[in-house]
Parts: sequence; structure tokens; C-alpha cells
Amino acid sequence: MSSNIQVKRICQHCGKEFLAKTTVTKYCGLDCSRKAYKAGLRNQKIQQSDQQVKIVKEGPLKAVSAREFLTVKDAALLLHSCKQTIYNLIAAGQIKAVNIKIKKTLIPRSEIDKLFALPENRPISIDTEKPFKIEDHYHMAEIQSKFNISEGALYHLIKRNSIRKVQDGWYVYVPKVIIDQLLNP
Repeated sequence: MSSNIQVKRICQHCGKEFLAKTTVTKYCGLDCSRKAYKAGLRNQKIQQSDQQVKIVKEGPLKAVSAREFLTVKDAALLLHSCKQTIYNLIAAGQIKAVNIKIKKTLIPRSEIDKLFALPENRPISIDTEKPFKIEDHYHMAEIQSKFNISEGALYHLIKRNSIRKVQDGWYVYVPKVIIDQLLNP
């Protein structure tokens, strides 16, 4: 059954305008149709390959995350870091680990989860009735040098704990009582 209609269409492969004899024609000719078909097959193979790579990459991570006790290598894989970082965290006391024999160190999974636990908000009382005295306050540079803390970390600490700041001239002051409570263990 032939058609006498002519519809202006745009080829989905090459983007050129052409006259189609049906309303469902997608390509301007056999050549574009074949190229589009092969491109579709190629894209399908690439997607399958990407999915296989993703499965292979995530396989060890899923296996590690299900374990209750982790080796240093497993903990490094889980945290996306190197083994030396895990050893440094163990040495600093941030992660508790058990040495079994000489070369086997096991870390409970709960210790890794504790690394990401939010700190408890300790209520800090402050008298708002007291007048401002410079000797009762630290300025920012003084806190950074005394407690060896970076400017960004200090800013986030003040913001997270809603600490009242007082500006006097060029300097911004923070109450000593609060900073000492937060930064002294």
C-alpha cells in the first residue's frame, strides 16, 4: 500500500531535513538507518560493560561492609583511604583495635561507625548580664595559636555551638570559659 503524503522530517541520525512518505519514518535513508542501528548496539554494549565494571568495583566494598570485624586493609577500603591512615587513627586512639599475632590487626565495625558519630552537644551556661571584659575573652588568633586549630575549624566550632562573638575594633573576641570547655579534653 503506497502513500501519497509527504511529511517534512528531520533525520534522527544525521539531523538533515528530508521528505518522508510515512509518519513513522525516522531516518533519511538506508545508510543513516544502518548507522543508527549500529550506534544503538554499540551504546548497549558499553552500558553492559559499565554495569559489569560497577559490580566488580562495588563487590569488595559490599563484602567488607557486611563484616563485624575488619582488617586494616578492609577498613582502608571502607573509608577510601590508605592503610597508613588507619594505623595513624589506631595510634592516635581514635579507633580501638586488637592485634592478633604480629601481622593481624582487627577493628570492630562499630569503631568505624563511631568515627562518624556527631559529638554530643554539651550545654554551656554563660551569663549574659556580665559586661564585656577583654581579659575574659580570647581573640581568634590567640585561640588558633594556643589550641593549634585552623581558622576554618575554629569558625565551624563557633558556628556549630552558637558561641556569642564580640567585635572590638579589628579583633573578634570569644569567651574564654566556653572555648576552654570545648577544646580542653
